[in-house]
Amino acid sequence: MNSVYSPAVPDEAARPRRLTDVFRCAHRGRALHLATCLDDYMNANALRVKSMVCFECTQGNCNRETFAADADAEGLLDSEIWARLMADLKDTDNC
Repeated sequence: MNSVYSPAVPDEAARPRRLTDVFRCAHRGRALHLATCLDDYMNANALRVKSMVCFECTQGNCNRETFAADADAEGLLDSEIWARLMADLKDTDNC
């Protein structure tokens, strides 16, 4: 019989909402920034990397849905996303 570990997903109010928010990742067993979670979750699933712990992670999926809904509803995350993009671009210019 095939059993899949499904960690308890915290209620919506307790979910991280900003890219800089830190939360406890159930699969990795450590504190993680939301930005790292979203990056790893999206890469693992978009590229179908089944060996990554983030592949089909229920916590990562909930984090992605919450982040997307907040960004859509509030529009407040646009400046945060833009600032991160600009910082990433500056990092690549220094190479």
